[in-house]
Amino acid sequence: MSENIYGPIITGSITVLFIWLLITGFRNGKMEWPYFGITLSGRRMEEPFRFWAVASLLALLIVLALLGTVGQIVWPRGI
Repeated sequence: MSENIYGPIITGSITVLFIWLLITGFRNGKMEWPYFGITLSGRRMEEPFRFWAVASLLALLIVLALLGTVGQIVWPRGI
């Protein structure tokens, strides 16, 4: 397989993972991002700042991964 094919598939699946984490966090009222060694988390009612900080981090990662996916599709050989 060419990297023009599997590159967008990998970054697209990472984007879907971050979207799933964001939606699950809003549904449960507990936003968490599991990471090696530590887990960033915050509850909406008890720790609103941490909740929105983790939500903002996930939103930033979603935007960056989405831009990377679209960039690989639009410019397969680079800019």
